[in-house]
Amino acid sequence: MYNVVLYVHVLALVYWLGGDLGTFLSSRHVLRSELGVESRQTAFNILMECDMGPRLAMPLILGSGFHLSSLRWPGLLPDGTALIGWLVVMVWVALVAAIHSSVGQRVPSLTQWDLRLRFAVVGGLLGVGGYAFAIGLPGWLALKITIFATLVACGIAVRFALKPFAIAYLGMVTDGPSDERNTAMITHMSVVRRYVWVIWVGLFVNTALGLHVVTF
Repeated sequence: MYNVVLYVHVLALVYWLGGDLGTFLSSRHVLRSELGVESRQTAFNILMECDMGPRLAMPLILGSGFHLSSLRWPGLLPDGTALIGWLVVMVWVALVAAIHSSVGQRVPSLTQWDLRLRFAVVGGLLGVGGYAFAIGLPGWLALKITIFATLVACGIAVRFALKPFAIAYLGMVTDGPSDERNTAMITHMSVVRRYVWVIWVGLFVNTALGLHVVTF
């Protein structure tokens, strides 16, 4: 069982990084003012499809991480740790799937529920990180949990930073490109990319911690 869950954990990391890379590269074409609106829309659609990888991988890493911890340190963690983790995953994945389907268009409030869940995950993981350290779990695990909470927080920051970009993008699609809209899209996307770089660095560090390349 441990190896199966570990496989899921690693595979989710691969899809997170791969999807983020596809999103990053697609965004460069969305910003290219020399391209026509239709081409930039196609690039944006590819961006959104690639972004589904990280959106689904994030909760899977959380659930598999809780499960791995419960299998490795059963005497230190409460019963039901793995179950709680997978229940959060089920709710989170269901919200993501619904938001990116026709259901999301009919029930726009789902986006706010997804946001509330992410805030709850950030707060909960920060508490879990402190709890892990207090009960004697390895320091690298407590740090890994705290870093993951930071990555989820960066994802929330990306969502807010994308709002003005989305306004400029929709203006381009509706009324055509302009220097003002192109500048706004580039400016706000540059803000988003700062958070993306933090996410990538955090994933690299967490991978090193999980493989015990570095320990604390």
